[in-house]
Amino acid sequence: MRLLIFVIVLFALIIGGSGMAIYLIESPHEDAQITTLLDAFWWVSATVTTVGYGDVVPVTEIGRMMGIGLMFVGISIIGIMISAFGAVLIGSRLKKHESVESSTKSLIIRKIHEIEHLEKHEVELLISMVKDLHDEVKNNRKKHG
Repeated sequence: MRLLIFVIVLFALIIGGSGMAIYLIESPHEDAQITTLLDAFWWVSATVTTVGYGDVVPVTEIGRMMGIGLMFVGISIIGIMISAFGAVLIGSRLKKHESVESSTKSLIIRKIHEIEHLEKHEVELLISMVKDLHDEVKNNRKKHG
C-alpha cells in the first residue's frame, strides 16, 4: 500500500514539476502553443498518460526533449502503478488465506483439547480437517522447496 501511495505522490510531483517547467520553457517563445499554466498541465497530463492529443505541443527543442522524457516516464509510472496495485491485491488475498489457515489450526487445537468430549462425527470431522491441513502444508512445501 505504501508503494502505491508513493507512486501516486511521485506521479503528482512529476506532473506538477513538469507543468511548471514546460510553462517556463515554452511560454516566452513567440510561436508558443503552451502559453498558460492550464495549457502546460494539459500537455503534461496528455503526454505522461501517453494519450498525446496533439492540440498543444512544445515548439522549443528543450520542450520537445522534455516531451520525449515524459513519454518514457509516463509509461514507466503507469507500469509501476499497475504492478503496485496488483501487489496490494495479491497481498490482501494472501493475508486472507493465512488468516483462514490460522483459524483452522486454532480450531483443530481446540478440538484436540476437547477430544474426550467430542461425538463420533466431530472426531471424524477433526480427522478430515487435520488431513486437509497436512495435504496443504505438504503441497506448499513442494511448491516452495
